[in-house]
Amino acid sequence: MATYVFRCTECPDRPVFEVVRSINEPASPQPCPRCGDAGVRVFTPPALGTRSPGLHRAVDTAAASAESPQVVRSVPAGLPRPTARRWHPTTGAAPVHAATRPAGPHPPLPRG
Repeated sequence: MATYVFRCTECPDRPVFEVVRSINEPASPQPCPRCGDAGVRVFTPPALGTRSPGLHRAVDTAAASAESPQVVRSVPAGLPRPTARRWHPTTGAAPVHAATRPAGPHPPLPRG
C-alpha cells in the first residue's frame, strides 16, 4: 500500500490530505474530505530510511549467525564490574546521611 498526498484547489486554506491506496490503482483525483471537490496530487519524495553503521553491522552479524552460528563452550567475558558506587535517583552518587540531606518536596518524618 502506498500513501498519496492530495491538495484541495477549492477550499480557501488549501488543505492537504492523504489517501492510502494500492500501488496498482491509478492515482486519479481524490475528492476533498471537506468540500467534496477533486483534489490535485502533490508529489513528495519517497520515504527512504537510512541506518547507522552500527545498525548495519548488527543486521549483517545477525544474518550471518542465522546461517552459520558460532558455537561457544563458555560465556564470553564481559566488562569488569564497576569499582565506584553507581548513581541512584534518590541518593545520588553515594548515600547521604539523612540529617545532612536537603529538604525535599515532602514533609519530614516525625522524629521520636
